[in-house]
Amino acid sequence: MDTPSPSPSSVPSFGVLGLGRSGKAAVHFLSQRRHPVLAWDQGTVPLDELKHLPQIEVLHGPLPEERFGRCAAILLSPGIPRNHPGVARLIDQGIPVINDCEWLYREAQRQTPPPRRFVAITGTNGKSTVTTLVGMMLAAADTTGIQTRTGGNLGQAALSLFHEETRTYVLELSSFQLESMHDFRANSAALLNISPDHMDRYPRLEDYLAAKLRIFRNQRPGDVAIVNRDDPGLWPEMAQSACLPGVTLVGFSIDRPVPGGVYIEDGQLIDHRGPRKQPLMATSRIRIKGRHNLANATAAAALALSEGAPPDTVAGVLEEFSGLPHRMQWVREINGVGFYNDSKGTNVGAVIESLASFDHPLVLIAGGRAKKTDFSSLEAAARNRLRAAVLIGEAANDLEQVLSRVAPTVQAPSMKEAVAQSLRLAHPGDVVLLSPACASFDMFKNFEDRGDRFSEAVHAL
Repeated sequence: MDTPSPSPSSVPSFGVLGLGRSGKAAVHFLSQRRHPVLAWDQGTVPLDELKHLPQIEVLHGPLPEERFGRCAAILLSPGIPRNHPGVARLIDQGIPVINDCEWLYREAQRQTPPPRRFVAITGTNGKSTVTTLVGMMLAAADTTGIQTRTGGNLGQAALSLFHEETRTYVLELSSFQLESMHDFRANSAALLNISPDHMDRYPRLEDYLAAKLRIFRNQRPGDVAIVNRDDPGLWPEMAQSACLPGVTLVGFSIDRPVPGGVYIEDGQLIDHRGPRKQPLMATSRIRIKGRHNLANATAAAALALSEGAPPDTVAGVLEEFSGLPHRMQWVREINGVGFYNDSKGTNVGAVIESLASFDHPLVLIAGGRAKKTDFSSLEAAARNRLRAAVLIGEAANDLEQVLSRVAPTVQAPSMKEAVAQSLRLAHPGDVVLLSPACASFDMFKNFEDRGDRFSEAVHAL
């Protein structure tokens, strides 16, 4: 798609739809380059944050399609689907509708040599952990702090990352973001796993997978595609069909040797991308624990090694990295009961992995806003693991129908009460795990707010 690019001699009007984190960053980025911007958000508009910017007009309420139909291009926030009636009509009119990650890529390609590199990570679960690890591995030798920058769907929004001296961008990409990316090319790209998620936005799992596979669509010979060898939905047919000829396909696994890939064997992390096995480190030295984190560490190693990170640097980061907030984060121990915050566990697949990470009986706090989710697979995963479940939010009844078959369940009207009930239900040596299997927006601002409220309630006990 031939989308106009900003230039000093031509200052067209650009549209920004959605004023969340990525939308606000886009407005600031365009304003700094003296482009008139028409910005819109359906809800309350943060005027105090944007009103001082020159040539910015902020609208709210129903989408004014006629106004946006005169824009040279539109940057769409990931929270707004492309099939939104107003957005779909703008697309039908031929208005280029892209997003901030695509714009970052185009801006970076306009910089003088050397060419900028992009490392991209997607998947249902583990994206943020892998992205953070890869960013740390590639930035380990960066004394300036700006040659490698990390963000996208986590941390800093894409256009907040741009710097003329940056050489490598490490981006976490959601399926929503990938839908609005056209020219973007990842030099190294990883698809970590696939399981049902966002079924309120995708009619079928195949549609969700198709969005994820877009991460490989513009790769060229010499680029690297990294795919989970242990996920039967991805390997080998799907991965091979998604990659163009000349792209190097690298598998990663924690269950089996993968010649040409990176894997776990006999308690060692192995780099076997070349003709011979190269042990990197003992898995016992990897600080983040659990099967899912072992897979995350292996995927991150495959990406970083493919981008030229030294093996000792990869091993060093894996020894030091203790995990991200809201992702299996230890909070506190009370009367022999450990409390863990896994608020980022917003889908069933993530919760199943989290449950499997503990050898102790669990009291699970779950619930929130379901995304047309089928919770039935939680029954087998929770059997013989749960002491009890405390359920919150809109999905409490649906979760109770499943989990009550394997453990006692209660419902709580608030996070504070859920935490109090969990402590009453737990025995010394048990674990209380917040892993909701749902979105947070029925009761909280976002998953971070949910996790913070959980931690606050735990510390208040």
